[in-house]
Amino acid sequence: MAAALLAGTAAASELVYEPVNPSFGGDPLNSSHLFQGAEIANTFEDSSLDSLFEEPTAADEFAAALQSALIGGAASQITDAIFNDGAPPSGTFSLDGATVSYNTVGGNVVITISDGISTSTLTVPVP
Repeated sequence: MAAALLAGTAAASELVYEPVNPSFGGDPLNSSHLFQGAEIANTFEDSSLDSLFEEPTAADEFAAALQSALIGGAASQITDAIFNDGAPPSGTFSLDGATVSYNTVGGNVVITISDGISTSTLTVPVP
């Protein structure tokens, strides 16, 4: 009796791939369902991204211009102190956590700028 049950025939057909996503040839009626599922899954909100597209206020622009002018003035004074006639062959300047060091070597001035995190070095010929 058990042999009679197992002797049945099996039928199979060829596997056919059918895409679901309408972007890749699937049913166009699936697009709203897939889009809704993606919107539900995407709960990430980046508030800092919104600030990239905000227009700066007049106060922000004024503060940036003032900061730029102050840094430019300090850079001008440091440049004059380094390249002035009778300037010492080496020296160090500190400004709000940044350090500018210079050393005259041959016909060049080696300037090292450090902000405590990174350091940059540039070599400038003596004018």
